[in-house]
Amino acid sequence: MENTKVETALSSVKDFVFCNNSTESQDAYTRHSVNYDKELDTLNYQSPQYAAKMFGKYCDGAKSVLDIGTGTGKAAELIRKKYGYEGDLDLLDANLGMLVQADKKGFNIRNVIRHWVDEKGELPLKDESYDIVLCVGSFVPHHIPVTALWGMIKSVKRGGLFIVTTRSTSTESYKMDFDRTLQKVIDAKELELVEKEDYKNFPNAQDELLNVVIVLRRV
Repeated sequence: MENTKVETALSSVKDFVFCNNSTESQDAYTRHSVNYDKELDTLNYQSPQYAAKMFGKYCDGAKSVLDIGTGTGKAAELIRKKYGYEGDLDLLDANLGMLVQADKKGFNIRNVIRHWVDEKGELPLKDESYDIVLCVGSFVPHHIPVTALWGMIKSVKRGGLFIVTTRSTSTESYKMDFDRTLQKVIDAKELELVEKEDYKNFPNAQDELLNVVIVLRRV
């Protein structure tokens, strides 16, 4: 029975991750939004845990946080409840259904923002507004384009941190494009690497690719 629950949850995840385009992905998120947390908990979803852990390690004293691609707000909720963050907290996502679920959790959210992050990464926010920006699980195919990184980081204050998770192994071109783009941003002295750590994203699933959490400082 337990294996069946894991297989069902993994099938749901594949429905919105391994899709043909971003429209299909968003439709899947809408369908799964109500059960999203339950399904991800069945798989012991680790990306929010690792992003929040890095927040706890490096972000003492932060007063403003933006969570881009927040989904149901799992990482944002962790930094509030597990790591005691008490400052301003804004959530941004393209999917209304997911944002509704996040807002229902009631962990003192300042703003809930519905916005589709395009190739330029322009956000409906002032530049250098946040001490910390999180982006957990959204740098994957048919979600946030890799080139959006250039625009997204503008929301981070100079000296602030950008904490991102993505796949560390993949046969798709997206991973190579992400690595190249991130290196270009670092070479341009817009960001500098602080730390990165590999981990298993779904420990309860047998067929598992590694993910990586990356901590970067805005220069």
